[in-house]
Amino acid sequence: MSKCVRSILQLAIFWVATSYLAAGIFLAPMITGREPRGQQLLSYALLGALAVVVFGSMGGEYAGVFGWIQRGWSWFGNQGFTFLDLGRFWQILLTVGLFFWVAILLRGLRNKLRTEHGGNMPWLFFFAALAIPAFYAVGLLVRTDSTFTTTDFWRFWVVHLWVEDFLELFTTVMVAYIFVLLGVVHQRVALRLIYLDIVLYSTGGVIGTMHHLYFSGEPAVHMALGAFFSAAEVIPLTFLTLEAWSFLQLGAQQGAQARTPFPHFWSVMFLAAVGFWNFLGAGVFGFLINLPIVSYYEIGTALTANHAHAAMMGVYGMLAAGLALFCLRYMVPEKLWSDRAAKISFWSLNLGLVWMVFATLFPLGLIQLYHSVSVSYFDARSLKFISGHANSVLEWLRLPGDALFIVGGTLPILYLCWLGVARMKPQTPREVPDGVLFTEIQETKFGG
Repeated sequence: MSKCVRSILQLAIFWVATSYLAAGIFLAPMITGREPRGQQLLSYALLGALAVVVFGSMGGEYAGVFGWIQRGWSWFGNQGFTFLDLGRFWQILLTVGLFFWVAILLRGLRNKLRTEHGGNMPWLFFFAALAIPAFYAVGLLVRTDSTFTTTDFWRFWVVHLWVEDFLELFTTVMVAYIFVLLGVVHQRVALRLIYLDIVLYSTGGVIGTMHHLYFSGEPAVHMALGAFFSAAEVIPLTFLTLEAWSFLQLGAQQGAQARTPFPHFWSVMFLAAVGFWNFLGAGVFGFLINLPIVSYYEIGTALTANHAHAAMMGVYGMLAAGLALFCLRYMVPEKLWSDRAAKISFWSLNLGLVWMVFATLFPLGLIQLYHSVSVSYFDARSLKFISGHANSVLEWLRLPGDALFIVGGTLPILYLCWLGVARMKPQTPREVPDGVLFTEIQETKFGG
């Protein structure tokens, strides 16, 4: 079971990374108003390289965990590090691919960057994108022949700084820029929010990293600082949630005043859900397990899984879905677009995730924590306790939420993706006058 979980986690990271790459390339010409020649070929080259890394690394991981690779398993199979399971060869290729993605963005943004101040949104968009490969590359310092303390230190640079700081920052920049392009919020408001998040996320992210290093022999003061600042991350998450709600209200007002229906309502709903799950999954559930004395008894139990599910899917998963709908809205012909499919997907994904969390993971984590304190941490993580009758019932109670999540949540988005690919007609890139925001969808004639 654990072997499958490792591969699924790596696949989830690939899925999130792919959504970021695609949305970044899609947004670049919207930001600048034009697209340089050759971007399409470079994008297809990146897609092909990403496919090689994904299928190659997943196959290598599968072969590695089952011992089919006897020599060079850490290079082409499985390194055995959570979030860095893929073989080192594939890890290097992925890092190179991420830098190649930044080069594509720079090529599309360079004319705009020349005319903008370094502190404005186009530069912040580029810097936030550059931080993604830069801090993922830190994972190359993780080595299978090094000590546990050194290895775990650099691994958590990826787990915490890359995932919980710079991906969060790029999330904020992307969401803010999309709202600006939609005319939902003024650029000045979005810029202030981004700077606020840079200060709060970086403070909580950098110092808060230390709360992960519980078993690495670090001083107690490091644990205290790490726990405090990591728990304090709930502050910017609260601001982000309130801003997301404000964005949603502004979008509803714009839709009521417009002559045509607001075309990106469900994209905005998904982006608002990012703020909600940021607060609940990463903020509240993260706070519950971050304090040192709690971590001592619960780390690696269902409370950790509860935080991980709500934060990973709730933040990055919902963002990926929102970005997909935003892009697909421009690709699918108006007469074929289905707001109903988007609505079903939104409520199914969110309600399914709520069911997973509150019907199974959270109560199971509380039971496990109580058993850990009253009996022992070892016994609470034993197979005998985990497979007990009460825990098994809670595990089965998760099934309705999983079914709703998979059937109602993913299938409608896959249907819209199929429409975007099958019904899209290649368009000749056109320049857009500066200052024009994409607030409405222009109906395009498609056909053979």
